[in-house]
Amino acid sequence: MSNDSEEDDYMSDAILQQCKDTRPGLVSSRQAKNYQREEKEKQAKINNTFKPKKVIENEKREEGLQSAIGSENKGFALLAKMGYKPGTALGKRGEGRSEPVPIELKNGRGGLGRDTEVKRKQAQAVAFRAMVSHKRQKMELRQKQHFVANMSNRFSEQQAERDLYKSQKVCEQLDSQKDITEPELYYFWPASHLKKLKKKAQQHVRDECDLDDDFNDERDDAIPKNPLRSIHDFEEEEEEEEEEEEEEIIDTVTTEEKLQILTKYLRTNYIYCVWCGTRYDDAEDLNSSCPGSTAEAHDE
Repeated sequence: MSNDSEEDDYMSDAILQQCKDTRPGLVSSRQAKNYQREEKEKQAKINNTFKPKKVIENEKREEGLQSAIGSENKGFALLAKMGYKPGTALGKRGEGRSEPVPIELKNGRGGLGRDTEVKRKQAQAVAFRAMVSHKRQKMELRQKQHFVANMSNRFSEQQAERDLYKSQKVCEQLDSQKDITEPELYYFWPASHLKKLKKKAQQHVRDECDLDDDFNDERDDAIPKNPLRSIHDFEEEEEEEEEEEEEEIIDTVTTEEKLQILTKYLRTNYIYCVWCGTRYDDAEDLNSSCPGSTAEAHDE
């Protein structure tokens, strides 16, 4: 019994370490040998594969760039004879290059200088597009400012026309109170009222005028012989010509100028302010109570 106890237990770690690992799922020794042989053949095939020219060039280039220029290089030998020492810059004072000229790889089959020309043209195109964009933005800003100015001028003109019409009505009313039958200037009264007065006067003249034989003879001498046209036709043509002449005269004076002159007339003759809507007692009362002679002065 004592001898048996001195022997190692068959279930101990010492016995287990001496046993081969034959757990389920592991390949057999024959399969492992076949696998190793295939791996060796595959690696040998990879090593014996022919490398492309570009791959070899890249490898040689990288190898050359990583290694420093040795003393066996002819260029290095010439520089050494002129006093160059490794790690220093070129030149007497060391103001030159300290590293070799870098290698620029050329891709594609374009000629020498083509890449530089392409880059130059691309830079020109970018600069041209930037210039066109700047001009477009400047033009849009100018158009916007022009539109705002036109709208402001149009609004000012419309406001001036409304003020002028209001002043014309007041002037007509005040002149009528003084038994004035005609305005001092043609734009002191509304144009519609002037046309009515003119037509009424012309009609009155026609009613009182006797068309005797002498008058008919004079009209016949002046009028071409056309049975289809009457005396009234020529009278209407004369009226239209007179109206066109009046319109041409009116166009020579702007609305603002008319308003300024009419405002001065009302303030001087009637002590009246259109924007205040008040007729003052005297000039002193007008100057002390009225803000000014313009619409802007009354808006402040």
